[in-house]
Amino acid sequence: MASQWVSGMSINSQQSYDVIVVGAGAMGSAAAYHLAGDGQRVLLLEQFATGHTRGSSHGGSRIIRYTHDKADYMRLMPPLFDLWRQLEAESGQPLLQMTGGLYMGPADEPFLCGAQEALATLRHSYQVFAPGELADAFPQFCLPAGWLALYQAHSGILAASRCVETLVRQAVKRGATLREQTQVQQITPMGDGVRVQAAGPAGHETFSAARLIITAGPWAPRLLALLQLTPPLKVTHQQVAYFAVDQPDLYAVGRCPLYIFTALPHYYGFPIFEKPGHVKIGLEMVDTVVDPDAPREADPAAVDELSAAVAQTMVGVQPRPAQVDLCLYTETPTHDFLIDRHPEHPQIAIGCGFSGRGFKFAIGFGRLLADLATSPPGSYASEFWLPRFALTQFLAG
Repeated sequence: MASQWVSGMSINSQQSYDVIVVGAGAMGSAAAYHLAGDGQRVLLLEQFATGHTRGSSHGGSRIIRYTHDKADYMRLMPPLFDLWRQLEAESGQPLLQMTGGLYMGPADEPFLCGAQEALATLRHSYQVFAPGELADAFPQFCLPAGWLALYQAHSGILAASRCVETLVRQAVKRGATLREQTQVQQITPMGDGVRVQAAGPAGHETFSAARLIITAGPWAPRLLALLQLTPPLKVTHQQVAYFAVDQPDLYAVGRCPLYIFTALPHYYGFPIFEKPGHVKIGLEMVDTVVDPDAPREADPAAVDELSAAVAQTMVGVQPRPAQVDLCLYTETPTHDFLIDRHPEHPQIAIGCGFSGRGFKFAIGFGRLLADLATSPPGSYASEFWLPRFALTQFLAG
């Protein structure tokens, strides 16, 4: 379908489409990208501007890694790396920087134990360091007694905002229509299709399509409620901090891997990548439930907790951050992702609960959502489908 990019918005007079995608974050933009490549007439709706900083898909860096504690997730990683590389080649944009990954915690910590088992099962190489051995290889870290560090080479950094921008632009280049600043107000299943009412720069508009995909991040619960669907989704405030380092060469890409501390307080970080002379580190905040539209500001107690943890385990990092950035998580109780069709309206596909660990999967889950939207109800033939994504897993009881 012919389209053109005008003032950040692709304009097309046609109001009827094969597939409407609601939400142009990582998952929605990836779904639109694949659908447009399949020859589908696609409308991508975004309530803000693409690349906005109010949700979960923005920022300069996200972790991508083979290392998971479940083999079914780990099996998805090689084709995901391939798809990101294909997008780089198609767009000419650098998106993925390999760094290797270091995963640290007590020797009996469940994630580390599960990761070693999964890596061995799938025959991916890895190396384990005891605390006394780690200093020679990675002097940036100081571990407590009884901890170990697992190193796995297939780990790296995705340039998050650039990835989303690239997916959107390539989707439009493939023929998708983009409407920004367009908020969905009503979703009505109509026989085998769907009608979407929205308000945007052109006023109130109605769009129709044979299929609909909802990838609205923190706003997914509100849209799903329009369809009498209330899966258990929790939206929490999160923040990442940028700490200055004393020896930039020690924390440079190629010398320092990305790192995840798997024990509480659970935090993760990157080598110097976004901000010269600074490493980005985040502490996962579990109980900070928020309204996604409410004003947000940094949580000083969480900054203090992160600073204390960094001081105990990292070498040559300044004790207080120079900058704190905010974002949101949307998660299910099991931290698995919800990707499925609506139980009563199978022409509607849903993707949500991705935060904290989902960005790396976006280009593959976009493929999965495209497959769900364009295949017969009950078909789950996509290579990226896992039974743990089924809606019934979250609605039981």
